[in-house]
Amino acid sequence: MGKMTSRLVVAALALVPAGARAQSVAASDRAPRDAVAAEIALLRQTIERLAAVAVKSQVLAGRLAAQQQRVLREQDAIAGAEEAIDTAGRRQERTRATLERANRALDNVVEEPRSELRREVENLKADLDDQDRELTRLRTRLSQAEQGLKSEQQSYAQLDAVLSGLVREVDRPKP
Repeated sequence: MGKMTSRLVVAALALVPAGARAQSVAASDRAPRDAVAAEIALLRQTIERLAAVAVKSQVLAGRLAAQQQRVLREQDAIAGAEEAIDTAGRRQERTRATLERANRALDNVVEEPRSELRREVENLKADLDDQDRELTRLRTRLSQAEQGLKSEQQSYAQLDAVLSGLVREVDRPKP
């Protein structure tokens, strides 16, 4: 483009007589030039605004993508917590069933094996207490993950609304 401009300048200079002086521009010739200059200024402003909007759009799109990743990460955390709760609940059910069988067997056993069964019953009760604490901890983790998801989804919705507003602003016809 630089070569073309320089060629046009050289061609224009070749057409102007060497001794010619600048002639004063008539008022009637000045009006169209002023109108063209004003139009060029308006076009420049519009292009600058569009460039700024494009940059903002890219930034918002990047934020939206990052926020979407956070939402997905929170959803994965919830799924993991739910799976851990299910696993711990099944383990607790098995322990309860074993405890019940041991209690029934304890009632039918002679004294010497009875003390061994009592120790087993106490161990099973301790296991159940541990499993209760683990389930409580896992439920707390699930609750925290659900709160995190809700927060990330709200942020995502806000960013999406801003981006949608920006798109509407760009799409709106300018005077």
